[in-house]
Amino acid sequence: MAPELISNIDPLIPDLIALMLFSRTISLLKRLTANGGFKVDAHFRKIFEGNLFGGMESRSGTGSSLKQTEYLRQALPQMMQEIGIKSFLDAPCGDCHWIAELDWNKITYIGADVVAELIRANRSRLADRNMGFLVADLCADALPRADLIFCRDCWVHLSFRKARACLRNFRRSGAAYLLTTTFPSIEQNPDLGIRGIWRPINLERPPFSFPRPERLLVENCTEENGRFADKTLGLWRLPDLGLATK
Repeated sequence: MAPELISNIDPLIPDLIALMLFSRTISLLKRLTANGGFKVDAHFRKIFEGNLFGGMESRSGTGSSLKQTEYLRQALPQMMQEIGIKSFLDAPCGDCHWIAELDWNKITYIGADVVAELIRANRSRLADRNMGFLVADLCADALPRADLIFCRDCWVHLSFRKARACLRNFRRSGAAYLLTTTFPSIEQNPDLGIRGIWRPINLERPPFSFPRPERLLVENCTEENGRFADKTLGLWRLPDLGLATK
């Protein structure tokens, strides 16, 4: 193959690999949800065990790579300092691939996830870090109070009913702030059917109808060749989101 052709192809290799992994993930998750209803713990345990999100760095998926979180790793600590965050609930925490890179010596970090095996792995791998972990169903189990709940890439995988249950549970915890994923360019939110896997949602649109967020952290997402460039973390005060839980 001619050297100039090789040089033209090389930059495309990461995107081609990501596309192949995404297609594999869709196929496997459709089989996973083909029979019976959605059970949160079983669903995400299968994802973890089979690495169904297809991440080469992280079992939480390609969106948790160091490349995709480069801006977030700079902007998140700055935002927390500006609004005075002293305690942080990462829900769901996944495998903490990128977030473990942050300095947690001045902020109390608690990671919660429904997959017990994942929590055990985090406790073992990060035993020397100032990070605590617990197994919890975010939609139902009592959660520790924190200044900020960080809920990235979660509700995109849940039905409206499950997402509202999760929000109600977050509000019960007494947390002050919620920082969660939203896609501001989405005009209409589709629900997630029984075989659904993922879709982008705009939390300012029905059925959530959140008020305007206090802050937005645009992630600079380049996945799928920039298709989801508007992927953003919105910051809301949890007490202001009561109507969205009904």
